Amino acid sequence: MMKKLFDYANIYVQRCELKDFALLKICLCAVGIMIGLSIPEKKRKWPLAAAGVVFVFSYILLMAEFIKIAVDEKMGS
Repeated sequence: MMKKLFDYANIYVQRCELKDFALLKICLCAVGIMIGLSIPEKKRKWPLAAAGVVFVFSYILLMAEFIKIAVDEKMGS
């Protein structure tokens, strides 16, 4: 069942345009804000630190792939 779900997700991603990904990011940002606001102020330090680490790690991975594609495209042109 999970494999089928991932197959559907891959098909969805292949059909998406840039605006669809922008909407997805806005949606996820809104959920993150709602979750963040629900954490008591005294206990926000560790979730904030964890979110910061996840952000930096995922951003590096995403940008590394983007730069690789940009360089490959530039070299190919």
